[in-house]
Amino acid sequence: MKSLYLAILFAACGAWARPLRVAALHSVLAECASQIGGDQVTVRSLVPAGSDPHTFNPSPEDAASVVDADLVLVSGFDLEPSFERLVANSGTKAMVLSASDFIKDPLRSAQDDGVLDPHWWNSIGNVRRVAAAVGAALIRLRPASAEVFRTRMAAYDARLATLAAWADQEVAKLPERRRILVTSHDAFAYLARDYDFRIEPLLGLNPAAEPDPRALARLIDFIRLHHVRAVFADNTESPKLLATMLQESGARSGGVLYADGLGPVGSGAATVEQMFRHNLTTIVDALDGRK
Repeated sequence: MKSLYLAILFAACGAWARPLRVAALHSVLAECASQIGGDQVTVRSLVPAGSDPHTFNPSPEDAASVVDADLVLVSGFDLEPSFERLVANSGTKAMVLSASDFIKDPLRSAQDDGVLDPHWWNSIGNVRRVAAAVGAALIRLRPASAEVFRTRMAAYDARLATLAAWADQEVAKLPERRRILVTSHDAFAYLARDYDFRIEPLLGLNPAAEPDPRALARLIDFIRLHHVRAVFADNTESPKLLATMLQESGARSGGVLYADGLGPVGSGAATVEQMFRHNLTTIVDALDGRK
């Protein structure tokens, strides 16, 4: 009888000690869970870093990860409708957290008939709010580890606060008259709001759309009129998309920006800090003529 009791006790302890399984539908959400959860979680990022979340389709392995998860993290704003349908139809008993529920004053696209902009991660303030929500979800799922999660959450938020202070100083180097951001698609509205940029994208929210020749012509005229020094491509697209714009407008390529999430390991944009430092440094240097 005693041995049976001990076996049950050890089995219960083993189950409790099992890391929480997290399925994240975006690379920034995966980072938040990993940084806050530490060895208390195992995180699978279903959309690989460096890929386009607008067009990614779930695999059978992704479906299995959702079913087995304790926590599923989605971006929301209809960024990943196939994944949201997968979650809804999977029968998973996991807690589901949508980042869109924690974005204050979400922005709407000026090009796509007022559709809500899903690119929330291009604001450090948004990342901090979503990370806090992820931490609260982990605490709810495993209250015995609450202090561990709170400690790690505070440390992560402190790093993001330091990043925000650096970003303010970096953008301050760029005169306001030069804060015009011409990009491949409409992914940087939150960044533009935070740092007083005017954003002029070639495409709308979805980079898979075909460019409108009339929109291209108008944008070329805009670049000439405002003497925009550089335009920027996205990491998930071919820079050739902007080739005509560069040739006709007289602007040059300012470099590649990570618009849709983190880059792969070794890209220099594999973490939130690296992504922001890469994007803002690239923008400021190109528009200020230092690059």
